[in-house]
Amino acid sequence: MIRRKVGLTFLTNYKQWAGGVIYILNIIHALKLLEDDQKPELYIYYHTDSPIEDIKEIGYPYIKFFPVNTAPPFWKKCANYASVRVFNKPLLTAKLADVIYPDFHLLSYGKKALHWIPDLQHYYLPQMSSEQEVRSHLKYHHSISQKDGVIVFSSEDAMNDFKKFYPDHKCRLRLLRFASTVPEPASDNIKPILDKYDLFVPYFMAPNQFWKHKNHGVVIKAIAMLKQTQLHFKVVFTGSQNDHRNKDYFTELKNLIVSEQLEPYIQFLGFIDRKEQLTLMNNAIAIVQPSLFEGWSTVVEDAKAINQYIILSDLNVHREQGNQNCRFFDPHNPQELAKIMEQTLRHKPIRIYNDYSQNVKRFAEHFIKAIA
Repeated sequence: MIRRKVGLTFLTNYKQWAGGVIYILNIIHALKLLEDDQKPELYIYYHTDSPIEDIKEIGYPYIKFFPVNTAPPFWKKCANYASVRVFNKPLLTAKLADVIYPDFHLLSYGKKALHWIPDLQHYYLPQMSSEQEVRSHLKYHHSISQKDGVIVFSSEDAMNDFKKFYPDHKCRLRLLRFASTVPEPASDNIKPILDKYDLFVPYFMAPNQFWKHKNHGVVIKAIAMLKQTQLHFKVVFTGSQNDHRNKDYFTELKNLIVSEQLEPYIQFLGFIDRKEQLTLMNNAIAIVQPSLFEGWSTVVEDAKAINQYIILSDLNVHREQGNQNCRFFDPHNPQELAKIMEQTLRHKPIRIYNDYSQNVKRFAEHFIKAIA
């Protein structure tokens, strides 16, 4: 049989954008669950820094890898774009896929290109990015809105935002809510991992990269209030500590911690192995997800996949994700968060178990429909 050749752009790494890496890994994991005659052949277009070993470990049966240069001269990107569109021949890679997802402007590796807009944060929180970055996003979104192409959104919330800002769009819109495939726990015995990270008291997990819109500050302010209860606990933060858009962000958080004398209650682990991270998440009292903006949160999907309780900022997209094991709070109200965390410490929530595997299978089926 002739399999459709589906290209996936895998051009980032965990430190730059962990969510983007995990997104592609989740697609491949989900596609592996399809019946053999439904599985496409995957072309992985990757950069030298991309963690392709993580893709190889999945063991997808029909897959090829093509290294690409993500920063060629502008004229070469234009020539590649024209060559793909006119002759179906790429200049920047060895082979052309039937369809490429997600497509990046002038880095086309597929005969048919699908764009991906995870969210429209730049329209609501422009202060979180540089003026140049905001202008670039607005220009890109306007450009693809006026073309007869396909844009994929991870949430109905993001799709509605796009319709709001581009009511006269000519492109077609498709919804593709992703699901997480979580690895097996790093160990059946949690104690060695708890010992490794010096965790001997009940703890919350906040597994987000240290980007300013992730809103870690509200958690730290809530900890300062919770400190007065004399309860024993920690909040464990994981994720890359570099925000290229707000370089002083992590330092500002550390200064707040010192000024409030919260060092005994907080632990920064940085970027850690995903299996260990998920094992720690599973053993936590609860996950805290305080973001000011999301497209479709990987943290929420991970929590759903392991049936863990999660305390969520009250965003439309978080409501849309519909996790059963959750409570919502105003992301600008540390008092409310502190109260919920105290209640969670005093009365550990009962986790409701659901068969999340159905979400992953549905994701694979919807992906095939989205790229049709």
